[in-house]
This record gives sequence, C-alpha cells and structure tokens, in this order.
Amino acid sequence: MAEENLQFTPKIVQHLSQLIDHEFGDDVKTLEKVEELLQDAIKRRDKLKTDLNVATAEIPTEIRKALTEADSSITRIDEITLEYKQVRRGVTGQLTDVEPMVEGLKEMVSKVRVLERSLDYIKWLMLVEELSSEIQGSLLVTTAPPSLFTSTDVQKSLSANATPSAVSHFSKLSQVYESLQESKCHHLLEFVESTVMFWYRILMEKLAGEFSEITKALGWPFVTVASPMPPSAATVEELKMRLDACFSHLVKLQLPDILAETEDKATKGIELLPGSQPILLPIQLLLDPLLKRFKYHFFGNRQTNAVDKPEWYFTQILNWVRDHSHFLEQTIQPILDKSENSNIVAKVEFTRGLLQLAAKKLKIDIPDIIFDDQLLSHTIDELLLFDKELRSQYGYPDHEPGCLHVLTEKQCFEKWISVEKNFAGQKMDVLLASKTAWISQYKDVTNIDDAKVPECVENFMTLILVITERYKSLPSPTHHLRFLELQLDLIDDFRIRLLQVMKLKSSAPLSGQYCAIVNGIEYILGVLEEWSNQLFFIQLNFFKKEQQSMEKINAALESNMEMDEEAFSKISPSNDAGSEEFYQGSVFDSTVELYSHLKQEMLQTLRRVIIEEIKDRCWDYQHHKWLTLPSHKDFITPSITTSFCDVLQTCKARLHEVQELLSAVVFNILWEAVADSLGQFIFDRVIMNGQFNEGGAKQLSYDVSKGLFPVFTDYTSKPESYFRILKDSCTLLNLSKGSLKLLYAILQDEEQEKARAALVDMTVYKLSVSQAIRVLKLRADIQK
Repeated sequence: MAEENLQFTPKIVQHLSQLIDHEFGDDVKTLEKVEELLQDAIKRRDKLKTDLNVATAEIPTEIRKALTEADSSITRIDEITLEYKQVRRGVTGQLTDVEPMVEGLKEMVSKVRVLERSLDYIKWLMLVEELSSEIQGSLLVTTAPPSLFTSTDVQKSLSANATPSAVSHFSKLSQVYESLQESKCHHLLEFVESTVMFWYRILMEKLAGEFSEITKALGWPFVTVASPMPPSAATVEELKMRLDACFSHLVKLQLPDILAETEDKATKGIELLPGSQPILLPIQLLLDPLLKRFKYHFFGNRQTNAVDKPEWYFTQILNWVRDHSHFLEQTIQPILDKSENSNIVAKVEFTRGLLQLAAKKLKIDIPDIIFDDQLLSHTIDELLLFDKELRSQYGYPDHEPGCLHVLTEKQCFEKWISVEKNFAGQKMDVLLASKTAWISQYKDVTNIDDAKVPECVENFMTLILVITERYKSLPSPTHHLRFLELQLDLIDDFRIRLLQVMKLKSSAPLSGQYCAIVNGIEYILGVLEEWSNQLFFIQLNFFKKEQQSMEKINAALESNMEMDEEAFSKISPSNDAGSEEFYQGSVFDSTVELYSHLKQEMLQTLRRVIIEEIKDRCWDYQHHKWLTLPSHKDFITPSITTSFCDVLQTCKARLHEVQELLSAVVFNILWEAVADSLGQFIFDRVIMNGQFNEGGAKQLSYDVSKGLFPVFTDYTSKPESYFRILKDSCTLLNLSKGSLKLLYAILQDEEQEKARAALVDMTVYKLSVSQAIRVLKLRADIQK
C-alpha cells in the first residue's frame, strides 16, 4: 500500500525521464538492459542500507557526549552568572561609598591643573625675566627706568665685550617668543613680545651704529659719487675683522619672522615679496643707505620720479646690484658661510631687498597709470624686461620671488588682459590690410622659402609668441591659463578672418591668395604642434584639467548635491590624475581640430577644381574604342593615345601651377589626393566602361605607364604606388588568354582565400576579388 501511495516530485520524475532516455533511447532492443539496470540499483540500495546502519549505531554515542558537554556548560554559565551578580552588587556598593570622595578628587585635580598651568606660566615669566636680567647684566646696565635705556649716556656705557653675551641671550629670548606662538595666553605673549622689542631696540641702536661706521669706512655704499681716500691695507683687514664680528652679532639679533615683518612695515613701510622671508638684518642695514637714496629720487618731488619712466628706477636697481656684487660675494658671503646661515646667498638676499623697493614703487604708480593704456603697457614691458635681465644677467634665481606679482592684482591684471586683447586685435587688422599680407617675406631667398608662409600669418604667430614670452614669467598657473585663454581666442579670431578671406577668393581657388591661406594654416598647425610638445604648455594642460576637476567639485558642493564616496572619486582630481587620459592631449587640441578642418576643406576644393578640369579634358578618352585597336605588333613605335595627351598636359600644368604656390608639405598632400582621385576616375569611367581586346589592353597599359606615371615622377620616384588600382587593372587586362581564363576560373571559386592568393601571385593587391572578376570580363576574348 505504501508503494501504491508513493508520489514522485517533479524533480524526481524529470531525473527518471532523463535516466530512461539516456539508458534506452529510441531503440526497443535496448530494453534488455532492464535486468542489468535493476541489479545495479539493488546493489546500490544494499550499500546505502549498510552505511545507514553504521551511522545509526555511531550517532547515539556522539549525541550523548554532546548533551553531557551542554549540561556541563549550562552549569558553568549559572555559576559565572551568580559570581557576576555578586561582584556587581559589591562594585555598585563601593561606587556609592566613594562617590563623594571622587567629586572631591575631581575638584582637587582641577585645582592642581590650574596650579600646574600657573606654575608653567610663572616658569615662562621667570625664564623671560632671567634672560632679560642676563642681557641687562651683560650690558652692565643698572636697574634704571626703561626710558633711560635709550639715552646717549647708557649707550656710551655699553661695553664692547658685553655685546656677544647680550646678543646670545637675546637670541634665546627670541626662541622663547617663537615657542609661545601657539599659546592662548595672550597677555604672556604680549609681555614677551614687548620684552623682545625692548632689548632689540637697545642692541640694535648700538650694533647698527657700529655696523654703519665699519661699512662707511670700507666705502659702502659704492655709488657713483666722489668717495674719500680708501683706507690702508692694515686698516682694511682690521675693519673686516670688526665687520665679521658685528655681522655675526646682527645675525643673532634677527627678530622672529612675524616681528621682523611688522617692524619693517612700521619703520620702513616695506612689505615682503610673496612667499619670502624677512631680509637678514645685516643685509637690511646694508640696504638702508640705498633705501634712502631710492626714496629721495623716486618717491619725492624730484624730476627722476616720473611715472612714464619706470626704466629709470629699474636701471638704478640693476646698477646697484652690479656695483655691489663684488663686495657681497668676496666679503659678506664668507661670513655667512661660517655661520648657521650658510644656505643664504648674500647677493640674492641683497637683490631681494632692492626688489621690495621696486614692488612698493610699482604699487604706488600703477593706480595712476592703469587707465592710460600706453603708460601701463610701457610699464609692463619695462618690468618684464627688468625681471628677465635680472635673472639672466645678474644671477637672480628663477625660484626667488620678483616684482611680477604686482601685475597679477585683480584690477591691474584685468586691465593688462584687456590691453593685450585690444592691441592684438588692432595688429591683426593692420596685418591683414597690408599690401604684402599674402606674400612670403622670403620669396626672393632661395632654399629658405619652402613653407611659403604669408607675411600676415608669420607676423601673427610672432605676436602670439610674444604674448607667451610676456606672461610666461608670471608666478601663478592661474594667470597663465587666463592668458592662454586669450591666446586661443585670438587664434580662433584669426581663423575666422582667414575663413572670410577664403570665401571671398573661393571663386578662384588656384589664385595666389587662396593658396597662401592654405600655406598659412599649415604653418599655424606646425607651430601649434611644436608648442604642444613644450614643457610649459604640457604643464598648463595639466593645470587646466586640474582646474576643471576642481570646478566640478565646487559646482557640486554649491548645489548641495549629496555624493557618496564613489561619486566623489569620479570627479576628484586625484582620481583623474592617475589615468593616462588625464595626461593626453594638449591645450591646443580644439584649435588644431578647427584649423585642420579648414585646411582639409580648402585642399578638397583645390583637388576638386583640378580633377574637374581634367575630367572635362577626358571626355574623348572615356569613349575611346579599345575593342577595335590593332595589336602593338603592328606598330613600329607605340605612342600615347592622342585624346589622352590633352589630359596629361592639363594635369601636369595644373600641378606645376599649384606647386609654385603651395608649400612643399601642403603640395605633397594635394598631389597625392589628385593622384588618388584621378586613378579612381580612370578606373571607373575609362576602364570599367570599356571593352578591350589584346591591342586595347596593351594601349591602355602604355598610356598609364608611359604617359600618366611620368607626370608624377617629379614628385615621387615610384608613381605607380599611388595608382595601384590602375596598375592592377592593366596587369589583369594584359594577361595571356590561357592565364586569363585560368585566373577567371579560380576567382569564380567560392574560396576567397584561394582567390586572393591567386591575385597576389599576379602582383594584384589593390583590387578586390569581385573587382578583379569585373575587370577580367572586360577582355572581349574571355568567353571564347
């Protein structure tokens, strides 16, 4: 009954069906396998029963063992739980007992921390007082009121031997001030600052006077005025020894950067150059007499203070650098090399100090000249020339800051961009309006004028290059990109003007002006390609892509767009910078694409005009009766078909005409395009529309090899390489009758590889199999 009620699931039914299909199939004779299959199933059943009995015997023992371990674990858990509750009650009680004590301890710890901070505060005060006392003791100054420290009597009482100790302790006091910069104890910081400045002014007054006395005795500054008689050699050596000691003391007297910057701005009205540190104190003292002269001549009411003559103070600065270089390199630099400041170059530090004066002067003058385009442009030119000369001829390093940052301030920079754009626009109008605009400047010079660049194009690209040289020295890539944007706009504007002139001359494309435009475009493309490989523009391309990535992020943040980590990484500059695509291309890609399109369009026009004229001359040759021509054996000397001579003459004349007008590079592109179009035209209109006997095939081959190919031998040593379709067609048409039929039969075969191999054996490479069959059918005797 159990077997009668047995129900099979669909999966079992499917398995049984597959088993029966696999064992028996559709052959009734295979049913004899039933007995064998049954015996195999019985054996498998018995084996499963045996395995099940063994497993049944082993399982109870394992279960009993597992239950015993579980009971043991439960008992242990109960014990641990009980212990936990007892410990918890004990801890809770203990916490309740000590809570008042903890509150008291917290209050005491808080007081201790306040006392510790107070103690630290007092320690700092004691340290400052100690260092101040050491300085005071070194200078042998009594406990006089502070006002007395600046008196002449006190300065006279200062011992020369006391200076090293006083300066050393002052240096430590400066270090204390720098250590406290992160402190929130503002009153302490103010006290230390006032103490530093108090002793600085006392020590500075003594050392500055001594330093000035020594340098004057050595003839400093070396200006072009009558100087006293130079000291003797012994005196010079003594002065240099004193200079060495005084210079070293002044180096130690250097204020921390924050205080030095504030002091210079307050006392001298000078701001630091961007990204630079305050000038070394002894170098600043060397600059003081020159600073006075500079202010006298270029900040007062003197005639030398002329806003239209910035070159005067630029030249003065260069002269001072030149005149003082020897003293700085031979006398001051050795002193620096022996000190802790051996990394400082005296001449560079001195030059940077003078540049601060120039920057201050520019900031004062620019608001007065910013609305005068001519004066502003002149000042910019002189500043750029000054910066270039300073770095190239006077050894001022490229990484050191100059005065060009003054030009990048918003109002001045925007005006500079506007002036450059207006000037370039006017210059383009003048260039294109010139009578010699489309004539090469080197047309009369042999072996030079291969490019045949028109004057207006060459001068325009020179203008763009000059703009690059003007902004290349600016310190920030952001300003470089603004100028690059201007350049790209100007180049595109010039393209539009070329397009307008081209359309005016499109009715006569073989004219000199039309061809000159093509030459100019090719020249511009060559220059842009060369610039694209320059490091400066490669870096600009990187900065531009980085800037675009940052703009995407800022736009997303401004729109309050929620981004997960994956979305943010897609627009992150660091993510893009890791891919090769980020470094591909150049800043001129879009411009090159537009110019290339215009060049291709103009070359297509030239090609079309030449081919159309050749086609007009080819009418008779297209309808030539190839089928009626006698064999070449009947001619003493074969000759080119008469109707084809006019075609060849026209082709050669037009190619020679444009060769004289186009540059070598452009002409090579054009004649190859003409050759390709002409070959295809002869194939389509002459060969495929004809019917050839043996004599006609020979005549066609003679016309091509002895007539057409020689026309192009002036431009290439292998003209047949540019007429492969014609060469292949002539090869097939001139096969012997037997070879012709055999090849035709092979090509009719469906095996394309076999057919292609047969064509290759015949040196036919350009024609496809189907084209080759069509050409073979043009032989009149193919069916005979």
